[in-house]
Amino acid sequence: MRDIRTLLLTLLVLMVGLAGCNSGYKPKPVISAALQISISATSAAAGSPDFTLTITSSFGQFYNTADNLSQAVWLVNGSDNVLSTTFVSSSMLTAVIPAALLSNPVKAQVFVETGAPKGSVSPSKSFSVFFNVTPGPPGPRISVSPTSASPGSSDLTLTITESAGKFDNALHNLSRAVWSVNGVDNVLTTTFVSNSMLTAVVPATLLSGQAEAEVLVETGDPAGSAPPAKSSSVTFEVEASPWDY
Repeated sequence: MRDIRTLLLTLLVLMVGLAGCNSGYKPKPVISAALQISISATSAAAGSPDFTLTITSSFGQFYNTADNLSQAVWLVNGSDNVLSTTFVSSSMLTAVIPAALLSNPVKAQVFVETGAPKGSVSPSKSFSVFFNVTPGPPGPRISVSPTSASPGSSDLTLTITESAGKFDNALHNLSRAVWSVNGVDNVLTTTFVSNSMLTAVVPATLLSGQAEAEVLVETGDPAGSAPPAKSSSVTFEVEASPWDY
């Protein structure tokens, strides 16, 4: 009798197990983790020219087909910029951060998205890596002579000096004086005297009425291939003398 009870109990356990298998239960799918990447540099100074990153992954999951393309993305404050990306191998990309994205200090995120460029399916995204655009080195401190003129003055020549010898007169690295009023810049006709001295002409049209201007020196490529380096600024007052009243 005991053997029959044992047999019945064993059959009952088997039946319950089989019922569970047929109840529609399905195991949860395994979700693959996002791709881990590394980048060749994690910072650059504000004002840097175009900067090329090398992006690598040890899993070989970068692609370069028409319907499955891997592209680097620059993310700041929720705004994405797809970078010009070159496929090197399934484990390596290069991407160019344009100078315009490096003009000011900022903390960005770099990641890789892979999918159809036309956006028919949402792309897969790698983990992101932080990239810091740090403040650039301080520009040279300048002094200006004179620092004021009366409204209606004729063309005025300024002498601009600085002690660090950072003025330049090269074709692609030219120092030029700038006259700035209310955010509007005017590049002045500038003569290079030495790496510590310039002269610049403020035309009479800029001296026709009262104004408070900032005079500074920009040094860089006149063609604008990269943001110029800027000196400190000096305030120039165009105002009537008390003796004029």
